[in-house]
Amino acid sequence: MRITTVFNKLLSLQGACVHGVQFLFKAILVTVGRRARLHRCPKCRFSTAAGYDHHLTRWRHIALGKWRIDIQATIFRLECPVHGVITESVPWAAHDSRFTRDFEDLVAWLAREMNKTAVTRLVHIAWETVGTIVARVVDRSLDPARLDQLLVIGVDEVAYRHGQNYLSVIADHLTGDVTWLGEGRNQQALGRFFDELGPARSGNLAAVSMDMSASYIAEVQARAPNAEIAFDPFHVVKLANEAVHDIRRTEARERKGTDEATVLKGARWALLKAPEKLHPDERLHLCEVAALNRRVYRGYLLKEELRTLYVCGPEAAQSHLEAWLAWASRSQLAPFIKLARTLRRHTEGILAAIRLGLSNGRLEGLNNKIGVIKHRAYGFHSAAALIAMVYLCCSSVTVRLPI
Repeated sequence: MRITTVFNKLLSLQGACVHGVQFLFKAILVTVGRRARLHRCPKCRFSTAAGYDHHLTRWRHIALGKWRIDIQATIFRLECPVHGVITESVPWAAHDSRFTRDFEDLVAWLAREMNKTAVTRLVHIAWETVGTIVARVVDRSLDPARLDQLLVIGVDEVAYRHGQNYLSVIADHLTGDVTWLGEGRNQQALGRFFDELGPARSGNLAAVSMDMSASYIAEVQARAPNAEIAFDPFHVVKLANEAVHDIRRTEARERKGTDEATVLKGARWALLKAPEKLHPDERLHLCEVAALNRRVYRGYLLKEELRTLYVCGPEAAQSHLEAWLAWASRSQLAPFIKLARTLRRHTEGILAAIRLGLSNGRLEGLNNKIGVIKHRAYGFHSAAALIAMVYLCCSSVTVRLPI
């Protein structure tokens, strides 16, 4: 059997035929030729038999044991009526890439399973190149139809660098996959998602879960008029926790140097935790607070009564919320009076979350995965690099392992 036949079978390059094989120092140079006679534009469907000029190009392929494999072919430039003079597309590699598709699929699969530093040592490419390859694989593998069947989505944000650097994350509640990511956490960022979704598909949205971000609320109301907004229970209870914390801190500051202040300082976590999760010593702290400071304990009871809203059932939820708002409004606790005004403006969204059984718990889990991805890569220097990795690891991107 001829060596060209062997390498034809070993490489299995789509649309190419091996013409020659050279064994170099620690590398094998394989010369191939295109099977197609027409030259195709990589950006449109235009094809022609005429070539503008040609040059010799190399691509990195999957290694054969310790031997590096380089693919070499003569590539033409063509004159496209739309895109001008441009290098033709080849079936075994992406346009403007110096790696074969099989090599890029291998790198993307490895990047999903291990950190980038390990990938660079295994396949001997630069750290930045891993991110570039992942972005190309995601760009050609991400299914555009993922936006077609969206009915119930969740909206949240995640920080990706120090400072005010955030990504808006959109997840499909039915599949659990990340559907869309964009830089920023404002109304314009969410607007880019609706621009991509389009008016018809935006009109199909039935419900959107989120926190009480005014910018998110305004954009969803403007762009998805048929969607019911449901406010995440965790964020609602978090506001009550912050109110309790403010009251405790204020009371401890006013009684600085007293035994009561010492008790209040030591009771921080006992006041914030759910009663069923308290340790015996934390229960003791809570009893001391109840005996020494009624204002702080009243805030604690208000917080727990708000938590009860989410276990009382859809039928009793409205009356329970109305009673809680009345109690908080006359509690003489400024943080809870302010919270009552906030929740009264968002009553419909709070009750919708209970009726629909929606929360952003799925998105919080995805945010934890994104955090792991960030740490695994020891930081991303751009939002685009992190977005590509998140799509690769947290969406329905299928990477075919070519070996």
